[in-house]
Amino acid sequence: MSNWADLPHFIVCEIICRLSFFDDIFIAGAVCKSWKSVVNSFEKPPPLPPKGPWIMLSEEREQGNKESKTRSLFNLLDTKTYDFKLPELVGRKCLGTSFGWLLTISADLQINLFHPLSKHLICLPPQPTFCRQYTPEVEPEHLRNMFVPKCVLSRSPWNSITNECDHDCIIMAIYGEIRTLAFTRPGYKAWIDIESPSRAYDDITFYKGNFYAVDGHGEVFACRIDDSQKVVAKAVAPRPEGTRDLIKKYIVESAGDLLLVLRVRGGHYYSIEDYPNYEEDEFNNVDLEDDIEDEDAPENESEEVEEEEEENINDNSYVTIGFTVLKLKRFTQAGSKYKYKYEKVDNLGDRALFVGDNSSVSLPASSLNGCKANCIYFTDDNIELYEETLNGGGYDMGVFNMKDGTLDKHYPESFSYYSTPLWFI
Repeated sequence: MSNWADLPHFIVCEIICRLSFFDDIFIAGAVCKSWKSVVNSFEKPPPLPPKGPWIMLSEEREQGNKESKTRSLFNLLDTKTYDFKLPELVGRKCLGTSFGWLLTISADLQINLFHPLSKHLICLPPQPTFCRQYTPEVEPEHLRNMFVPKCVLSRSPWNSITNECDHDCIIMAIYGEIRTLAFTRPGYKAWIDIESPSRAYDDITFYKGNFYAVDGHGEVFACRIDDSQKVVAKAVAPRPEGTRDLIKKYIVESAGDLLLVLRVRGGHYYSIEDYPNYEEDEFNNVDLEDDIEDEDAPENESEEVEEEEEENINDNSYVTIGFTVLKLKRFTQAGSKYKYKYEKVDNLGDRALFVGDNSSVSLPASSLNGCKANCIYFTDDNIELYEETLNGGGYDMGVFNMKDGTLDKHYPESFSYYSTPLWFI
């Protein structure tokens, strides 16, 4: 132990800067008094991701907890809830990205990347710099809550070695009334639109040097960000056979594969007629090896409900009833514009997927004590219906077992009318 304690402080500092998880910084500080003094010497510790998944719980009040200035986080591994003093997040819309960072938007429409454990903050271009704005104009609070539903990073935005932000990091977002795509980098003055043949995107991910986005129909698009030329998203996978617009889509890299995850909801606001018969295997033999448009696709994804249903607000307006997972498999066919077809996935192996109001993530369950393999962990991201429920949203959370199709809870509920619980990973 004395040998470790005798290491020069700058060597210990270099060791700490090269750790993989934020939890390890505290472990390093427990080695000896000398190492603890080095950890305490950081004005802000390196912004590393947490070792396991956490849920950042909702703010119950729209102005946040101004007195204590805290946010509560639930640790999935030890099943304990911790309160963190985070005045930087009071009253701000938060989205989970990756590498332990959050995208935050304030009522004055300023946008930041914020690392809640280290308190590092990176300013991004504000909301008015997006190309497409709401028409007519809406209240800033609505823009804060709804304007950016998804954000993903190409890499960590912070270089722990140089202790500076990484200007090579690309931040891509789904934004606006029609949910189109844009990107920026640290240091940019505005968000840059991505030309796309589609809109109403549900999710985005970064995979093998490219960004992939899935729209509300389930069609997948890819684009590579090259500053020397205009960025265009191109279709690479068709709409899966048997899906519907009301089925929520996520796209995630898992163990080297690109997966399309379909989340089916039932309840008061979702009619079973909106979906295929979920008990039948509608997604087997999904090839779609041509470019034929689906002429039977509904033009409007929201059908009228009966008048008495519109007036009946209850606390179970929607609920997740199942998931289907498809793998994008490379294929070539003459005359087809698509590079991928779909293959149904029945088993995720050792992986656990985490979806919701965050960048969709896949983690090896065996390295996370308390995390179940072959399962999908989900939070309540159906913010459009939060105000239509008695106590607000935040209750539709749980764990879906791919093996037997059962659903279980990982946290009871986190009610709010404007703030979503989300994965912090």
